[in-house]
Amino acid sequence: MLQNASQGGGVLVLGNSRTEEMRGVLQSVQAAFPKKEIVSVSKLSELDAQTVQPELVLICQNWPDEFSGQTLTKLVRKFPVSRFLCCFSVWCEADGRTRNQWPVSIRVPARAANFRIRQEAEVIRGTAPAYPLTAGRDEIFQYQVESGLEATTGSLAGKRVGVISADPPYREMLEALVVSWGGTIAVSSLLCQADLWLYDLDPWEVVQTRLLTQGEMPACIGLMGLFHPETETAARLLGVDTVVSKLAPEQELFAAVTQGLQLKVTPQAER
Repeated sequence: MLQNASQGGGVLVLGNSRTEEMRGVLQSVQAAFPKKEIVSVSKLSELDAQTVQPELVLICQNWPDEFSGQTLTKLVRKFPVSRFLCCFSVWCEADGRTRNQWPVSIRVPARAANFRIRQEAEVIRGTAPAYPLTAGRDEIFQYQVESGLEATTGSLAGKRVGVISADPPYREMLEALVVSWGGTIAVSSLLCQADLWLYDLDPWEVVQTRLLTQGEMPACIGLMGLFHPETETAARLLGVDTVVSKLAPEQELFAAVTQGLQLKVTPQAER
């Protein structure tokens, strides 16, 4: 099966991609590589020794020590020209401090993997520069900050965005970001007239109670520091369209905002 997929480059997914967290990762891969074959195997031993190189090898790490320290070495030897990305679950958050099986250059939290997967697709298409496996945190941060920034300038012209946060510095930062994108900030007394809300969901225990009595909302993007899949599901059930990690690159938030605005406009256009 992998041989057929590899004829067109393809994507190889290693590990369990059916868990709640990893299902979102797989959906992001399907969206970023719509014309590519995606093949999933649970163990490295399942790979056919005769396969052609996949363009991207994506590892789904659901718990610490799921893979041995030699897994990446074996993958690089087997697929020397492939790109690599390890998407890890919330249970692996401390691995960067306590384990070093995966270089920081290829590790990304599953909840923040969408933007990075799209970046990898651009690298493979030759429309974005790539950094090596040995890249450090500073290089990765700079790459993510600079990638695609020119596309955000002025893109929200004419849109009113409400920013809700109990953290004044964070609220001011979000408002400055919206203004840099060309949008205007909706005043607190007219939030119901905004085109979209940016809602700080921390602390969740407090915000959850507010959302229960919130009533109808416009398109709403929630922002949260660390969250489990069940928290994201609960937020969606309470009217939040998308939850974005506060640690995600700016472009991921921008993509969520533009998508949220499109979802708001589309139903009206169909009437």
